[in-house]
Amino acid sequence: MKTTKEIIAALLVVMMLAMMIPFSASAAESYTYTITGKAGYTFSVYKVADLNTTTGEYSGYDDSLETILTTKSTNGVDSAALLTACDKLGDSVLGSAVQTHTFASDASGEALTQTETVTNAGIYYVKVTGTPAGTDVKSVKNSVFSLPYYSEGNWVNTVTVNAGTKIEDGTPTVKKEFTNYSSASSISEFIGNDVSFTLTGSIVGSKSEKAQAYKFVDTMSAGLTFKSITSVRLTGTGINDRLLANNEYTYAETGTDDNSFTVELDSSILNDDLFYDYTNVVVVYTATVDADAVIGGEGNPNEVDLVYTNSYGNESTIEGNKVTVYTFDLDVVKVDAANNETKLSGAGFTLYTNSDCSTVATNGAEQTTGADGKATFTGVKAGTYYLKETTAPAGYNLNATVFTIVISENGTVTSNGSTVTEVTVPDTLLVVPETGGMGTMMFTIGGAALIACAGVLFLIVRRKKSAE
Repeated sequence: MKTTKEIIAALLVVMMLAMMIPFSASAAESYTYTITGKAGYTFSVYKVADLNTTTGEYSGYDDSLETILTTKSTNGVDSAALLTACDKLGDSVLGSAVQTHTFASDASGEALTQTETVTNAGIYYVKVTGTPAGTDVKSVKNSVFSLPYYSEGNWVNTVTVNAGTKIEDGTPTVKKEFTNYSSASSISEFIGNDVSFTLTGSIVGSKSEKAQAYKFVDTMSAGLTFKSITSVRLTGTGINDRLLANNEYTYAETGTDDNSFTVELDSSILNDDLFYDYTNVVVVYTATVDADAVIGGEGNPNEVDLVYTNSYGNESTIEGNKVTVYTFDLDVVKVDAANNETKLSGAGFTLYTNSDCSTVATNGAEQTTGADGKATFTGVKAGTYYLKETTAPAGYNLNATVFTIVISENGTVTSNGSTVTEVTVPDTLLVVPETGGMGTMMFTIGGAALIACAGVLFLIVRRKKSAE
């Protein structure tokens, strides 16, 4: 009997040892994982549980993982339930990362990989902790794996994690346009008039990856003065525009010398799931072309940037395009018709918008020539005008010619069909009889003759009356 019991006991020991052999015999002292990443992204690897390769049991994990890990199943990569539980672990629970990998750009376009070795068996959680600047993160799915993991009777000591393929992102865009001339990169306008601009920025983030901040940074030239915001709205295809109330965005001057301001969305908008149903944020505002405007030449450039913070707290700046507002001068020179080198002061000119010269153009009120014979209409937009002399210089005839003036969008001026840098208007002298000359003598003789005739006629009439 004793022999039988000893034999049974020995068999049980052998069976137990046999059951343990697959775990203990095949476990390695080090393990490797390979992460396939994505350019510019940072992935941090955390160990969330220890693995006993002899018993297959887990330990050292957070209580929230207990239900999942007490099953003693050593899965490979991305057990769905385990990944969901790990995504809910806070930074204090995760602690310090075992490894952190930031993937640089790969000019070849091939998938980026990073291979690392760890000596502690366990369950590892791979989390996206950084994103590249200028990237709009729409969707991120993290990863979890056991290393080693048990499969088909053997320990597998290497794991490959395709982390980069589980990220959906894009590049935001921003543009600045003239509200009424969306296809134009430049327009012209009168000094003193308003110009309307439209800023359009794409929605960043998503319902699962909400943006933390979103603002336009608009920089105007010194020749423009901000006037007012017309509207801020959300737009999209197949959805009605949403007009934002004044308390749903903030306008602020930047306080710098570059004449810039910001329009920033309130956090309540960014935290609203409905925000991410739209495609764009659109801001319309007006500015006035002021006396500091650059005339011709470089014009008055304006540009916009989109600055946003994604769900990972990373701020990015997207540079927008540039549009330019031009305004021009029209110079008129008054000269003596007999000698173009003689410049005349005191001549007045008026600029009209119609050929019958009944409507004065903006900034077209009468301008008078100075000592240099020049008069200037300042801050005029491109277009067709009619120039007329309305006051003649002292001692000169008024030039009755109506000059057709065309100012092109690049500032080129034509006068009655000829390209000019300034419009030259000649005047002729008034014809006045010379004092003491033949003309005066003739008047004197004529006058004396009339007086003599009158005297003779008087004597004849008197004698006739005496005879009667």
